Amino acid sequence: MIPKEQKGALLAIASGLCYGLVGYFGVTFMQRDFSVSCMLFWRFFIATAFMTLFFRKNLFTKDALWLFGYGLLFYGPSTTLYFMASEYIGTGLAMVLLFTFPAMVMLINSAYYKAKIRKTYYFAFLLIMIGMCFLVNPENMTVGVYGITLGLISALLYAFYIACSKHVSVEPKFSTLMVSAGCMSTSLIVSLYEESLYLPNSLSSWLEISAMGLICTAIPILLFLKAMHYITSEKASMLSVLEPVFVVLFGILLLDETVSGLEFIGVGTILSGALLTLLPEKSRDVDVTT
Repeated sequence: MIPKEQKGALLAIASGLCYGLVGYFGVTFMQRDFSVSCMLFWRFFIATAFMTLFFRKNLFTKDALWLFGYGLLFYGPSTTLYFMASEYIGTGLAMVLLFTFPAMVMLINSAYYKAKIRKTYYFAFLLIMIGMCFLVNPENMTVGVYGITLGLISALLYAFYIACSKHVSVEPKFSTLMVSAGCMSTSLIVSLYEESLYLPNSLSSWLEISAMGLICTAIPILLFLKAMHYITSEKASMLSVLEPVFVVLFGILLLDETVSGLEFIGVGTILSGALLTLLPEKSRDVDVTT
């Protein structure tokens, strides 16, 4: 039997792997002139519809309300703000800012939940952020206060989603359903405000958005929430930042992209930081489950 720590780590890494395909499906879907909010609505609509198939019981409980709120107020706005930030400062810098969320998770857990944070996590986070910087293409980056602010708020909201979700004791499938429904609601509100919501009108569009809703949304959310049943939210957050590594790999395999020497160094540095979190704990440096 696989030990809980290893099982949780594998689930978090698998979640990052699935999220890594967002870039591929997102690019192909956005090329069809769908707005960000419209694309996100259909993405989370498919995820919600898929997860609903697993339930026949009453979904309107206190826990359901909390989880729906986390999706509505944290995860959904975080995703929307990330794409908005990308439009102002480029996807590279927006990605770096978003992936500061593990540090924010550590701060929230330490300040609010009084959790003890392993010292190695701080060094691991430093390595990950250095690696992220190597993945940024300066030619596609514009530094602006507004875009940077949006990116940091996106990271903070995602950190709150992770920290709060860890402390709701319900099965991951139910959590995934309610969080997806909350995100769908956020995207619906934004798309209606922008008057940009419309129905995909081709089979290829439905296939792409269905793949995005299942492979890149419902499944990775489920895997990540399940991972937090076995490992701390800090460790799960650190391992989930392997997503950009998978984005690079899928870009090479599926979009015929090339990787520069600096990007190769960045991938190696991120991997080093993530692997550092897998080192066994010392007796004097033990995690407190958060």
